[in-house]
Amino acid sequence: MKTPILFKVLQISATKANPNYKNTASRKGDQGFTLLEVLVIALIVGILSSIAAPSWLAFINRQRVRTVNDRVLQTLRTAQSEAKRTKRDVTIVFNTNTSTPPVDPPTVTIAGNTQQLNSGGEIKAKQILLSTKIAPATSANSITFDYQGNLASGTTPFVVTVAPAGGGTQQCVIVQTLLGGMRTDEGTFNASTGQGCP
Repeated sequence: MKTPILFKVLQISATKANPNYKNTASRKGDQGFTLLEVLVIALIVGILSSIAAPSWLAFINRQRVRTVNDRVLQTLRTAQSEAKRTKRDVTIVFNTNTSTPPVDPPTVTIAGNTQQLNSGGEIKAKQILLSTKIAPATSANSITFDYQGNLASGTTPFVVTVAPAGGGTQQCVIVQTLLGGMRTDEGTFNASTGQGCP
């Protein structure tokens, strides 16, 4: 029976006149924004977005390159360990943007299994360029690990280079030794320091 009393009290308090009504109510002329205020805000937002957009796009491109480069390194390590585990030769074929026919986004084939390097569909066509070679300039799109995880003579260093399609910093995975030692690097090759992607 207490609920009707509470309801009655709320009803009475809601119908009472508010003595400060004139002080709290907005006046008709104070509503909204002036055209000048809207234009200034739009100008500020435009300037800030024009400053931030190129940095954001460069960041996204670096992340795409880093993601594909990590997938390439993981694929090479997996193939090497599979060769050791099964005691058989394992060949990896990179199907790149420059292969015939061109594959975009790039894929990799290991023992008949084709895998995407596009990180679950996040990387679309014409965003990443992938190239392979036996440094310094011999073109090659495949590498074979023998039953011990080693490479054949003359196939090192095998370089897989990943670059953004619009240009920018490239990254690479380098299978450097006949024993299958791998490393990653980034940037263009600097002959004096030996750093970068050849």
